[in-house]
Amino acid sequence: MFVNVADKKEFLVWLVNNISFSQREVLWILNYLINHEAILNNVHFIEQADKAVRGLKVTARELDDEPIQLFLSGKEFNDTDQIFHEIRMNWKEALYIECIFDGSWQNSQYLSILEDNPYARWNEQVSDDVIESINDFFAHEEKQAKIDLLYSQIDLALEDNNYEAFLELTDELNRLK
Repeated sequence: MFVNVADKKEFLVWLVNNISFSQREVLWILNYLINHEAILNNVHFIEQADKAVRGLKVTARELDDEPIQLFLSGKEFNDTDQIFHEIRMNWKEALYIECIFDGSWQNSQYLSILEDNPYARWNEQVSDDVIESINDFFAHEEKQAKIDLLYSQIDLALEDNNYEAFLELTDELNRLK
């Protein structure tokens, strides 16, 4: 999925204006991104930034976590100067940002720019039990649709006085049940 720079910028402006962070340096870094479209071209908003090769996680003040964390190939950095210089010096590399704030899943602007994390795809995290229950549901729905179709075909056979079709359809219906 391609997200254009204008949408990323618009979201970051909203984030800076509406979410408070416990360190002002977080706002400085976000404003730096807003003002540098060349960097924004390589920014991707994802979940689970800690799984990315180069991930940045920013967390709102009201949540109990580090305000900003940079993840580089499994190592974690919390120093804002170090984070800023990493972003500035390696601006051509992809940067995967996770934004943690209350109501993020109700924020249409955030959801519109959210991309699938190439290092932790959501569909690779679905348990076998969930997959089995989904498959069971679809199998049940498919069977019910066949039954409903057979009932309507049986009704038509009765209306047409077609005894042979009636017997075949009721036989098939009994096998399905």
